[in-house]
Amino acid sequence: MPRLDVTDALIQIVVQEMTPLVERLTGWNLRPASLRQRVLPKERGYEEIVLSRMQAAGVNVDEDSPRNVVERLAEYMLEETVLAAYEPGSSEILVIRENVDDSNLDGLRLVVAHELVHRGQHVNHPEIFQQVDLSVRNVCQMELDTDWARSQALEQMGRIQPMMTVLESHAMYVQETIKRLYLPKAVIESHFNLAVMLMRLLAAPKMAQYTGAVPAVARASKAGTVDDLYRSFGG
Repeated sequence: MPRLDVTDALIQIVVQEMTPLVERLTGWNLRPASLRQRVLPKERGYEEIVLSRMQAAGVNVDEDSPRNVVERLAEYMLEETVLAAYEPGSSEILVIRENVDDSNLDGLRLVVAHELVHRGQHVNHPEIFQQVDLSVRNVCQMELDTDWARSQALEQMGRIQPMMTVLESHAMYVQETIKRLYLPKAVIESHFNLAVMLMRLLAAPKMAQYTGAVPAVARASKAGTVDDLYRSFGG
């Protein structure tokens, strides 16, 4: 299978194709007029996805400052494994070129559809993103030099784990529904390399977010109560 020529223009077309379908399956207006899309080389993934997200959350980030071992490991894993991301701060869908160009076109459509669900979550339930930003900002401002401080940070991040699980599980539920009903021949690029192995070992809570709430999301979708699921987290 020839590699996809993943360009900004192609992603724009795919976004336009998939937006009505995602809107129909979620019942949400995605406000496509204010949504942007951009293709990134993978060496810019950490800066554009992680650091930009932290900046949008109110964390003071210096992109050029030296990174410690943990940050370099996170950068490596992200740049080798992440396919795309929705950036709420800039209302952009960001696609990592090298990580999707071995997908077929239908596979790319699924990747974009997943991020479009995150777009819908952001514009229809911004309070969830505000709560996540607050927790991230609080943790980044902590001095993590004692066991007590580290336990407080873990507790703070643990509070948003259920929210993050619903966010990712809903996007995965819609993605899999589209694959089953409309794009059964979709192929999404996948790898089995050191970065993937590290993600499975070191980022198990993050990986679990993609499936942990799928049964609850499926029940809510069939009952037409998905928004109630989001509202259950409060304001």
